[in-house]
Amino acid sequence: MAGIAAVFGLCIGMAFSAFAYEDSDKSIRSVSITVSGSIEVETKIGEEQLEIHTSGNKYSFDHYEVQNAGFRWCNDDTPVIKIFLTAADGYYFRILKASQIRLNGAEYVSATREDSAYTLVVEARLPSLETQVGEIGEAKLDGGVCTWSEAVGAGAYELKFMRKGTTLGGVQVLTERRYDGSEFMTKPAGYHFMVRPINAKDAGIKGKWTDSNEVVVNEAQAKQQKEKNASTESAGTWVEENGAWRFLLPEGVFMQNGWRRVGGEWYAFDPLGQMRTGWYLEGDKWYYLDLKTGAMLKNTVTPDGYTIGIDGVMAAPEESGKTSRPGR
Repeated sequence: MAGIAAVFGLCIGMAFSAFAYEDSDKSIRSVSITVSGSIEVETKIGEEQLEIHTSGNKYSFDHYEVQNAGFRWCNDDTPVIKIFLTAADGYYFRILKASQIRLNGAEYVSATREDSAYTLVVEARLPSLETQVGEIGEAKLDGGVCTWSEAVGAGAYELKFMRKGTTLGGVQVLTERRYDGSEFMTKPAGYHFMVRPINAKDAGIKGKWTDSNEVVVNEAQAKQQKEKNASTESAGTWVEENGAWRFLLPEGVFMQNGWRRVGGEWYAFDPLGQMRTGWYLEGDKWYYLDLKTGAMLKNTVTPDGYTIGIDGVMAAPEESGKTSRPGR
């Protein structure tokens, strides 16, 4: 449960003269309380997993009492608890206003002193259960297919498909509890995934990461997946229209505004779906696409003398003995 320090300057309104503490006792003029833990929806009231900590050695946490009525926690509940603090021997609570109470992880409601000011009872309001999200109990990787158990309060999930600590394909945001990462298993290694829930009411609230089991891919399996990827990427048909080439995808639409790997070569397409040729600037990187075939050049020198790296990106002009960018 995320904690945000909350300090409120409201009067508590206590009759100071009503308490008969010893004249030799020393006063406690401020307290600091941190509330953490979790409350699961549909669990019984009284089964909360809350931890309450205090600072200093002049007082200590004794116990807390839930103020909500009912038998089970519901999704729209806002938990309210009373926190009981006990003064150490030789001390009493001289807490007369809310500004003397610092709360982390809960919101101040009220406070009272009991037992001749040797006990301080602080009533606090915890975040609504709507703004919380439960944990994912199990995450399983079978082949390349990721599945995981539902987290209470989640509207979506973040997933990272990983190999040796590297995230493959970026962080995925999913509404279904299934993801196929098979296409990334192209090297002999161990693979796993990590997933965490995103709160249904506030996407900025996210739960803990849950790690899956590991699946080890051997040389033969990695090669097989590479061949499958190549076959999938190449699926489609080249279509020539008025001297321009376009690539028709299996789903019946033309590839547009992006890159497509076909037959082991990379091709770039403009917003109209036409295959690009010649120099192409994407962001701050220059690429060269063969004037006849459209295939991206790599690890070579362009017809006009610029060096192209293994990734298809043009090296700095100076490395080719040039003083300017292409076309200048």
